[in-house]
Amino acid sequence: MKYVIAVFIGSCSYGVLSTIVKLAYEEGFSPAVVTVGQFGIGWFLLWVLLPFTHLHRLRWKDRLLLMLAGVPTGLVGIFYYRSLLTVDASLAIILLFQFVWIGVVIDCAARKIMPERNTVTALILLAVGTVLGTGIGMSEVSVSWNVSGIIFGLLAALSFALFIRANAKVLPSLPFLQRSYHMVTGSLVIVTFIFLPSLLDTHPISFVDFGTKGVLLGIFGVFLPPLLFSYGMPRIGSALGSIIGSAELPVAVLLSAFVLQETVLWVQWLGVVVILFAILLPNLRTSYNKTP
Repeated sequence: MKYVIAVFIGSCSYGVLSTIVKLAYEEGFSPAVVTVGQFGIGWFLLWVLLPFTHLHRLRWKDRLLLMLAGVPTGLVGIFYYRSLLTVDASLAIILLFQFVWIGVVIDCAARKIMPERNTVTALILLAVGTVLGTGIGMSEVSVSWNVSGIIFGLLAALSFALFIRANAKVLPSLPFLQRSYHMVTGSLVIVTFIFLPSLLDTHPISFVDFGTKGVLLGIFGVFLPPLLFSYGMPRIGSALGSIIGSAELPVAVLLSAFVLQETVLWVQWLGVVVILFAILLPNLRTSYNKTP
């Protein structure tokens, strides 16, 4: 159960990001500063803690493999932002949350098995809860169906599903802090490379002004989730991990209501309840089966 809780907390941490990023954008910070600053601070926090853990000797091949496994989490933010440029936030969230079934499909295909009945039930509930949670059809804002936005949203979902699987499969016996450090290094390299043209036109003082928001994004977006996923994912597997990852949406809805003071419709609260039940369902089934 402790591994499930670790992944759940990591998923909830991702739900904090949208609120902080929205506040940062309102203050005029560019996507390059927000994204690179977030990964840079998260990487620094992991680097500071690295000497305090027992480290395994790694070959360069293993280091590069871990860095490559960290690339998808950097791509999630990049693709999701590009999606938000051309489609409404409500649709972008739905597209991102396709990572749940994508992750289960990848896991089942890799193991050449069919998903269990309770997993299928959880996926159906997650689909219903996600649509309800976005409030589509209940607001006056129309959804923009832009082809490029949809493609980038689905790429973000695929990247997140690959990130979850990489955490479950790549060198699982390695100390989780060491795994997380090398994976975040890969994430930092890819976002820095992609945003390099924008960074060259950005004044260094912008990163200083980023301040508190940068630290919060680094902690909740880069430091905690990969660390907790590296700890819990190898034990629970990518299929269950993908389902628990849906905890991000309820947290995002709650913070939108209480921090950003955005109007959250009753149907969105219903979606939150449905998603939480879907997350609990596989674990309730497991606990029941273990009961003598």
